[in-house]
Amino acid sequence: MAANEMSVVDHLHELRKRLIICVISISSAAFYTYDKVNYLINILMKPIAKFSLSLVYFKLTEGFVTRLEVSLIVAIIITSPITIYEILAFVRVGLTKTEKKFLYKNAFIISSLFIIGIVFGYTMILPHSLSFLISYGNTYLKPVLNGSTYFNFIGIFCLYTGIMFLIPYILVILGKLSLISSKILRKKQIPVMLGVLVVEGVLLPSVNFLTFVVAAAPVLLMYEVSIWIIFLSERRKRRRENVSSNSRKGFKFRRK
Repeated sequence: MAANEMSVVDHLHELRKRLIICVISISSAAFYTYDKVNYLINILMKPIAKFSLSLVYFKLTEGFVTRLEVSLIVAIIITSPITIYEILAFVRVGLTKTEKKFLYKNAFIISSLFIIGIVFGYTMILPHSLSFLISYGNTYLKPVLNGSTYFNFIGIFCLYTGIMFLIPYILVILGKLSLISSKILRKKQIPVMLGVLVVEGVLLPSVNFLTFVVAAAPVLLMYEVSIWIIFLSERRKRRRENVSSNSRKGFKFRRK
């Protein structure tokens, strides 16, 4: 019992250590980007530049808080590779040596996909979504954008697209660890495709068909590729098991 309790305590200490590293890295990045916020705000204003809108605030503290929020969101994105590494480092405790190598080998790919997803969402999807929302409301309302609301929307939107790009690759990792199978993913393929199309339809309701396809294609393509990767991995694993089983049977036969 004491050993189990120590094990739990050790896990809690490990979790605390990883959280502290993440908090320190994000805080340091936020502190650094705080002085660069004006430059960042000019970049974040580009999606609505054609509407010639100015951002406003309604509380005395909102200008200061918004500056902090922008710095924090950018810091989370910048330090995402560190955060992903710390998550993997915490998970590795319960894994074998081979599984640890596999996770660390994929840490760079996971971080890269997350950043690519954010860039893709900001450049390809966000401008069309904002254009539709502002144009739709502008037909009967005069748009006055609250700065905090606008920047929070962009931050959450980009983080969401970054996570969406991670999901297919995470499925491949789960498949490699035998935690999910290609058969299950095939059964869920149609619901997933419909879900992605519905989400894209909500985010891009007024764009042309080509833009709609370009926005939805990467996630659907990665999902399909992840199914085939898991399927081929399962087939190779079955072949190795069959070869191993046949060799054992042959050895028993020779002994008889």
